[in-house]
Amino acid sequence: MPARFADRVTRTSREVQAGCFQCGGMDALWSGPQSQGTAARHHDATGHETWADVVLSVRYGGKDE
Repeated sequence: MPARFADRVTRTSREVQAGCFQCGGMDALWSGPQSQGTAARHHDATGHETWADVVLSVRYGGKDE
């Protein structure tokens, strides 16, 4: 069920893709909720420069009102 704040329906979603510049360039090697942490751990283990792109979507109102 969507959360209600200030008496309105609010929905959020997050999409994450991540990768390693040395291992995959700009191609995503990991996707999903754990990919940002995976990129951080890969950097810690290898010293490689890693990246994570996060898209956050927020919707107010809609069908559930």
